Amino acid sequence: MDEVGDLLTRIEMAEPAEVPMLVQLLARTPELQQAQGANALRAARALSVHGGPQLFSIAGELAARAHREGVPGAGAVFAECADKMSLLSGRPQQFGTVVTTHLGDLVLAPTDDSVDDESRSRMGLPTLTQRRTEIDRRNRELARERAADGGLPPGQRMCRVWRDPSPEFLNAQLAAHPEGCWADGDELTFACHSDAAGLLPGPVIELPMWRVGDGKDSDGDLWALSVRIERLPEAVIGYGFWPLDSGGGLLGGQRGPVPHRFRGPEAPAELPSHPDDELRGVTQTHTVDSTSLRTKRTVTVYLPPEHAPTERLPVLYATDGGMIGPYIRRLDAGITNETVPRFVLVAAHSAPMGGYGNERAMEYLPGFDNDRFDRHQRFFVEELSAWAEQSFGVSSDRSQRGVFGASDGGGHALAVGHMHRDKYGHAMAYSTGMPPNEQMNWNAAEAPFVHLCAGTLEGGFHQATEAWAAWLHFAKSPHDWTERVCGHDLIQWIEELPRAVTRAWG
Repeated sequence: MDEVGDLLTRIEMAEPAEVPMLVQLLARTPELQQAQGANALRAARALSVHGGPQLFSIAGELAARAHREGVPGAGAVFAECADKMSLLSGRPQQFGTVVTTHLGDLVLAPTDDSVDDESRSRMGLPTLTQRRTEIDRRNRELARERAADGGLPPGQRMCRVWRDPSPEFLNAQLAAHPEGCWADGDELTFACHSDAAGLLPGPVIELPMWRVGDGKDSDGDLWALSVRIERLPEAVIGYGFWPLDSGGGLLGGQRGPVPHRFRGPEAPAELPSHPDDELRGVTQTHTVDSTSLRTKRTVTVYLPPEHAPTERLPVLYATDGGMIGPYIRRLDAGITNETVPRFVLVAAHSAPMGGYGNERAMEYLPGFDNDRFDRHQRFFVEELSAWAEQSFGVSSDRSQRGVFGASDGGGHALAVGHMHRDKYGHAMAYSTGMPPNEQMNWNAAEAPFVHLCAGTLEGGFHQATEAWAAWLHFAKSPHDWTERVCGHDLIQWIEELPRAVTRAWG
């Protein structure tokens, strides 16, 4: 037997722990490039399954050779290798062979229109419609199994379950819960009527709803989704029913409004909020010239009731001033009922969305664009604070100054708090997506008090924020870590900020 054939036999008979080493030997075998027929297909399968991304191109070449020689199954292996290489390069797949997972559901990876169904058939592949139908069938099987098992898949805090609800049951529940959401134990169900091609109860539960028919009408307008959530009684989840197009993407590529909210019986108490036209304090919008940014930047400022510049109040400098309104409504209510101390909020708006990539991340996070980040630091730390101190008489004392941000803004708050720890006594960082750098020189004695918050249902943002909590714990650096049962959702941040301000200056 030739060397390639011998290695292939050893791979196919080996224990799982031995396979990666044998596949690497196969990849380095000179005779591999001359493999023909069935051996070419066997080698392609071994390399594509066990060899890692760096071997996909070799596997694809071998599979293509076998396909040209008429070896059954070779076309499908070639298509899979081509799709994997497309996805690795940031492009959609062509043939639709790659299926990923999201929150336990099987999901067809993005697919372009470059290959028609006739070409797929020649490669031994099903049509995209057939592929999606099979994925849907399998997802329903898995969801029914989870409903019967009563648990969550390992490592998951949320998953879809399915009990085949009848239209009569769902309509009765909708009559009792007109906002389209109700809980039963650890299961949360969403339902609504819609003529859309599909629906997503975004932004937290990013799983498509399923159409529910009566057995006669498979194209009805009733949709439902049930999910099992760890610690559901503690959850606070905002949601809206967002329409999807026929391909399963958000209609028009746009996220929708979030008009509804589920709050479990054991969730944190809802904070009072003042409508914009009933604020007791004052919200102002200013335009600040920035030498560092070489442009003007909009800044939203909140001043508490009866503010006077001579008070020298504590000041919180925030990012994403364009979204600061919901925070102000709750802070104003807290200051009015004296559960939140008087302070001034200075919130710089983010860079406008333009054609130069994610400018917000470039300004907020180190490592994307060092020049842009440094210039924004000078604006935020030096120019903004000098302007606020002159305009509103806010405190310049370190213990009375804080920095706040959520998501990428949370990463910014931690970066500013660390790099300019002589200027800020508090860093309020929520749902940051950037874990601590092990090489960072964090001096607990000089560091600001760090207020952390993240939701159990926001994946990597929770993991990164929790990593910061562990880092600060082991560094014996003063901090507070709040974990909520929610997603990457504004509700947790607007409810936690008043508590952090009280913790800081109450």
